Amino acid sequence: MRENLVLHPISKLIRAGIVLLGLFLGLLAPSAPVALGQTSSGITSPTPGSSVSGSVPIMGTAVIDTFQRYELYFKQEPSGDDSYVYFDGQTQQVVNGQLGTWETGGLAPGIYTIRLRVVKADGNYAEFFVPNVSVNQGPASTPTPDQPTPTPIPTATFTPVPQPTPVIAEVEQPDLGETATPEPSPEAVALAPSESEAGGQPAPENAAPESTGNSVTRAISETFGLDKLRAQFFRGVRYSAAAFLIVAALFIGRKLIEWALTQYR
Repeated sequence: MRENLVLHPISKLIRAGIVLLGLFLGLLAPSAPVALGQTSSGITSPTPGSSVSGSVPIMGTAVIDTFQRYELYFKQEPSGDDSYVYFDGQTQQVVNGQLGTWETGGLAPGIYTIRLRVVKADGNYAEFFVPNVSVNQGPASTPTPDQPTPTPIPTATFTPVPQPTPVIAEVEQPDLGETATPEPSPEAVALAPSESEAGGQPAPENAAPESTGNSVTRAISETFGLDKLRAQFFRGVRYSAAAFLIVAALFIGRKLIEWALTQYR
């Protein structure tokens, strides 16, 4: 019993000393140089892999314990962390709103990274990144399907057959107004009386052969005139028949072509 009374106050002193030592060590321990960022902070738009150009709104949340300010930076890849360029920031917290505006009109085309830094009152901060942002490079390319696009089959277009132009033949008509008089033969000239013989003198009694020669000349002239007239007449008939056959052939051919076109439409 006497030992228990002695040991009990000693154990209390030991426990009290341990507690005081722990509190003392806790006060002497240095604070962490960098505060961990809250999970609710970050950039929601643009997203990694997106394509942007012009004035780009930066959407997201910037909150932290003992908040002081937030800052927005960008850099072109590939480059180091010392290449970040400040472009916007505020001294007020933002929850699910617009953090700032990124003007990309004067930037060179390429791949960029955006950084959000949320700073505490003691100078510590948390950082959030949006990598692989395509700037001024147009929309992302559309993947090509494995199967090729089928080529459309051309539709046949009906072309009308040109119609032949009818040919109108010119038929030479015989000239019935004047009949050509053939030249008299030497015999007729020999039989004709000369000017000295027909100088106003009466014809002798033996003038019968002369009248007979004139009759022969007249008959020859009439014969040659009728033959030429007959030849011209038959020539005109042949030309007329040929022209009629040509016109009839063209008409029949045209009807056959029209019939064929109606059958194959």
